[in-house]
Amino acid sequence: MTTTTITTRLVRGFADPSFGLTQWERLLATGQSDVVFLTWHWQSAWWEAFGRGELLLIAAERDGEIVALAPFFSEAGMVYWVGSGGSDYLDFIGDTSDSEILDSLLSEARRRVPGFIGFVFYHVPDSSETAARLEQASARLGLRLFDEGDQAAPALEMANQEIARAATQKKSLVRHERHFSRDESFKVEHLQDGEKILPYLDEFFAQHQQRWAATPSPSLFNDEPQKGFYRLLTSAAGKAGWLRFTRIEWQGRNIAFHFGFNYRGTFLWYKPTFAIDLARHSPGEVLLRQLLLAAIAEGAHTFDFGLGDEAFKARFATRVNRVRNWGLYKPEAIDNHPPQT
Repeated sequence: MTTTTITTRLVRGFADPSFGLTQWERLLATGQSDVVFLTWHWQSAWWEAFGRGELLLIAAERDGEIVALAPFFSEAGMVYWVGSGGSDYLDFIGDTSDSEILDSLLSEARRRVPGFIGFVFYHVPDSSETAARLEQASARLGLRLFDEGDQAAPALEMANQEIARAATQKKSLVRHERHFSRDESFKVEHLQDGEKILPYLDEFFAQHQQRWAATPSPSLFNDEPQKGFYRLLTSAAGKAGWLRFTRIEWQGRNIAFHFGFNYRGTFLWYKPTFAIDLARHSPGEVLLRQLLLAAIAEGAHTFDFGLGDEAFKARFATRVNRVRNWGLYKPEAIDNHPPQT
């Protein structure tokens, strides 16, 4: 019987000519979590904006071909996903169903990290088999796995057009839009090209800052690296085809924006904002209605409301997905200080 051996190697950054954009995207399509947050564009922009510690893009090869990639970085003895922060869904890239592949990726990362303590895998979808595979791998590798909490990710299934269109006709959405749309100045623009989106980003940032200024949760755009990340992502993915930027104009001003994606038929509600001085007329609901209509027009099969169980999402969602954080540690590292679950 012919056997194959799994080998591992380090991909030398996002510009490594041996594993570039085309190979990355092809491999991503073979995994269980083919999501926008694992694309080369997102991962490379995130690392450039927020990267710290040591980048560990570890590839598993069979017969000289990369079959899986662990997009890791290490810091202070811990290993994390690239994208840990701002990414709704994260996972391995490619096929890790073979235990030898998963063990090789984890072992190689462990070997490369001085003073290794463990891994934290943020936001792994429950729909992925990664958790079950990590549990099995933990026994083989002498590590301990912990469930470190989960989050809801509500979604509206749009395959049923009747249900999808009914969502756009909810009374509050229609009523609030009518306030603005009866004025001929009302205009909705959906942009996909990065070069056309970039000129609006500063106004988008400022509006988001104003929207959240009086709340206990200040805008993420108070931090310059966050602004830099959005600019980098817009430039990197400007021609990828899945960027979606919406602006709503009324009486000569932009009253709402949304920065999101339509990736593989999933339209993602990601970063909305609206003019806070118009809050009593709910431009945010007008924005949501226009995004639902856009998703229907594009033939999206899912409208994903992203992480969080905010009440408004329950009005529209037909299912609630969940993501989970997993910790995988050396036993001696956690005997006296077990992770909080």
